Amino acid sequence: MATMQMAIANIERVDIITEETTPRVFSFDTASDASAEAQVSAGAENELRIKNKILAQNITEDIVKGFNVNLTDSTFSPEVFALIDGGTSTVTGDEFKSYAAPTAGEVVERTKCNLAVYASEKDYDGNSLSYVAFVFPHAKGSPASVTLKDGEFYAPAYTLKSRPSKGQSPVRMVCLPSLPVIVAAAGDLPASPVSGKTCILIAASGITGTPDGAAIGSYAVYNGSTYAAV
Repeated sequence: MATMQMAIANIERVDIITEETTPRVFSFDTASDASAEAQVSAGAENELRIKNKILAQNITEDIVKGFNVNLTDSTFSPEVFALIDGGTSTVTGDEFKSYAAPTAGEVVERTKCNLAVYASEKDYDGNSLSYVAFVFPHAKGSPASVTLKDGEFYAPAYTLKSRPSKGQSPVRMVCLPSLPVIVAAAGDLPASPVSGKTCILIAASGITGTPDGAAIGSYAVYNGSTYAAV
């Protein structure tokens, strides 16, 4: 029996939507590296062995608690750095002023977010057939590392710890016809959507023209007359 096979490549984009009353959206296409390591509560094997015989085994399975997502960006974004590291960045217009890390020795309340990393499905001729979003819920940053090398550009390395709610999947892979347009208000909806091709990422609740009850961080595709949730 033949199985479906997809050739997936590249990091096309990374989207971060904060879990705040008024969500903030950070989107960048400069990530050079992304990896997700499953965080597991290891099971155990308790055996009843008498001399050279195993009479029975009591086995508990491994349970996935979430993922630690490691990201490397090719450029420095003060806002993203502050979100993940937990400090405060000062940006005036397009000018970066300063950054202050969290106070040493104190507990840091970092902002939770939904994290999506996009890769593309490639055709024989190199064109993108579709896009796959790897979505990690309730991710929270951790102290960011700083590594500088003479003659090389600074590439910030981040780790975000994603821990789903009870009953929620720790990671979703969503196949999309195009990279989604981020919609935080009705005015952000594409002016001329194409049926089956135009995809949106919902970044705020209650937006007229998006599916009713669609959660922040969810996707919808235009079906010719309206947007249908994916």
